[in-house]
Amino acid sequence: MPAPALLAVDVGTSSVKVAGFDPAGRLLAQRRGGTPTERLPGGWAEHDVDALWVLVAGLVNEVVTALPGFRVEAVAAASMGEAIVPVDEVGKAVRPAIAWYDPRGEAEAAWWAREVGRDVVYRTTGQVLDAHYGVNKLLWVRQHEPETFALARHWLSIGDLVTYRLCGIYATDFSLASRTMCFDQRRLDWSDELLGIADLDRSLFPQAHPSGSWIGAVTPAAAAATGLLTGTPVVAGGHDRLCAAFASRGNRPLPVDSTGSAEALVVPVEEYVERSTAEAGSIACYADVVPGQYVFSARVGYAGALVDWYRREVLGEDASAGHLPVDAEIEWPLSFSGLLCYPSFGRVLAPVWDEAAAAGAVIGLTLGHHRSHILQALIEGVCYSLRANLDWLEQLTRRPVSALRVEGKVAASRAWVQLKADVTGRCIETVRLEEATALGAALLAGIGCGMYPGHAAAGAAVEHELETRAPTPALAATYTDVFENGCRRLPGLVGDVAVVLSRATARASGPAGA
Repeated sequence: MPAPALLAVDVGTSSVKVAGFDPAGRLLAQRRGGTPTERLPGGWAEHDVDALWVLVAGLVNEVVTALPGFRVEAVAAASMGEAIVPVDEVGKAVRPAIAWYDPRGEAEAAWWAREVGRDVVYRTTGQVLDAHYGVNKLLWVRQHEPETFALARHWLSIGDLVTYRLCGIYATDFSLASRTMCFDQRRLDWSDELLGIADLDRSLFPQAHPSGSWIGAVTPAAAAATGLLTGTPVVAGGHDRLCAAFASRGNRPLPVDSTGSAEALVVPVEEYVERSTAEAGSIACYADVVPGQYVFSARVGYAGALVDWYRREVLGEDASAGHLPVDAEIEWPLSFSGLLCYPSFGRVLAPVWDEAAAAGAVIGLTLGHHRSHILQALIEGVCYSLRANLDWLEQLTRRPVSALRVEGKVAASRAWVQLKADVTGRCIETVRLEEATALGAALLAGIGCGMYPGHAAAGAAVEHELETRAPTPALAATYTDVFENGCRRLPGLVGDVAVVLSRATARASGPAGA
């Protein structure tokens, strides 16, 4: 008799991963490929939806083939949150998916600010008004591609698209629905108020379910493409960040720091409380993949992407292999870099959320500094941002955070993890999990097919290998001084200078400067 296995599809910014796990969360097989992405002028980016599905189906087939002696009991998808796919009445994409980080919804975000107000959007959706959210991409298509908009019958997140292609049912989960910026956190349903203001029919959006809900069964067509058995349960997964946090914390309400290309801090809370953006520190609050639970999700900023930028643009190296490890490039034992970095680099950060300070900065450079100091300063900058968000979340939740669990490839970097401990002044607990995001989705699949009686049992099924690093007292004192007396002043200073630079750039690029 074949042994049971769970399958997860993880569609991320740069790669698509498919992984099979046993009921104890042990990785059995994995395959990956690059996310089909076309880079366009102005920072725009799109994904070829058909190519994406061909890749997903092929990877699933490879993993199923690599699991002799196992039977896949259920499948679920995790994905990036804000990318959006318009499909017609037969489920065919009518245009490429707009990538989550594509900024073309800026005018639409400004429209919401004028017509509704930032605080109303936040109180309703739990999301800080931003161009990246799905509804702003949808409104952009309506404004600039009306013929395409007219063809669309449903708008799906990337994870929803995988679910539809597997079982033929339009569905989403609460966490991915939240990343559209039109999902009501109080009712856990689409916001009739916001959709009405935007003149959008709610039939455009799929029905939302709790993560771990049984959605449908693998169709014969999907079975032929993927190698899965017809009738295999398809289960609602969730936002990739929250799936990773679920797998990493088990069934304990621990704060989890996820460090990849970007870094986010996820803190579970028991209820949704309406706040203004100022009260919340511009930290998103939305439905978790655990039913009845919410999370604060703080945008710490870019992380590995800063290291990739440094290697590509400063060193002139090939950064395609990824941002880790960094240990060979940073001197050990650690000492203060002597520099101060504001790590926004084009992306607004919580908890200050100063849009004028979206441009980053590195301060203190002299001819005595060398490249390892610059690399370390970039990482220190992200750690300062993490500390600022931790401090704010302690006030919001009224719970001290003395220890923080960290997941992701960064867990293997001694220098990066120690810098997190020294800069934040907190113990850092690294968890070694192979493919935490995929594991979280697989656990949800197991809940949906009845393998686990609930989310707590699924979380408890995974054995966590932990390693703790404590702050180095002398170095932590240095970083505290820099954080309190230097870092906290940076958003206003950087913002003031950025305005001047933006004005000068606009003049230089105009007719007189051409």
